[in-house]
Amino acid sequence: MAGTQSAQLFSPIQLSPSPQDHVAASIAGMEFLVLTERALFWPQESLLIIADLHLGKSDIFRRRGVAVPLEVQRQDLFRLHQILQKWQPQELVILGDFVHGRFIGEDTFQLWQTLRRANLKTRFTLTRGNHDRYLQTEALLLDDVHTHLARHQVLMSHEPMGPGMHHFALNIHGHVHPAMRVPQLRQRLPCLAYSAPYLNLPAFSEFTGSGPMAVQPLHAWLFAGEGSAPIAVY
Repeated sequence: MAGTQSAQLFSPIQLSPSPQDHVAASIAGMEFLVLTERALFWPQESLLIIADLHLGKSDIFRRRGVAVPLEVQRQDLFRLHQILQKWQPQELVILGDFVHGRFIGEDTFQLWQTLRRANLKTRFTLTRGNHDRYLQTEALLLDDVHTHLARHQVLMSHEPMGPGMHHFALNIHGHVHPAMRVPQLRQRLPCLAYSAPYLNLPAFSEFTGSGPMAVQPLHAWLFAGEGSAPIAVY
């Protein structure tokens, strides 16, 4: 039954980008699209970029007796499937912390495998993060795993690279889970933060906290939720 439900959840769907689900951003001389689903699309490279999926986090909490609904993980994966179907990228790059830990529940495992098989035209690449030390790449159907990945003047990694960045115009990374406080809403919202040469993606998973940013970003885009385009704040 679980396998049938997974197949239905990740069946091919016809989705088209609309002005409400992304905004254009020119960063370090390159053109990107900031997607409302906490993702980045690089049209020139047909590259979809996300960070910090933390696959299996709900399972680990449930194993420890914390009643986290499985729907949390399911919604993350369905959102990923939607943007893969919508943008049809040649490659998906996950900027580390693909998994949360050593354990992944059977339902989550099946969901991931079904999603992967529903998007075979896209290459799945991981830049390994600190949570990925126990990762079983073959079972999780990843095509490539790297410590970091270079494309033209862009270096992609889980954590900001620091030394060695002088050959690159931009380092796209995750790990920090950046968020900004919005006084009008009295809450913090996940954001995409740019402080040259670093572009920090928020965690893709809804089931994550947020961390303080070391410096005030030069530019930032807030993610207010599904149905709202990312908001450029400066």
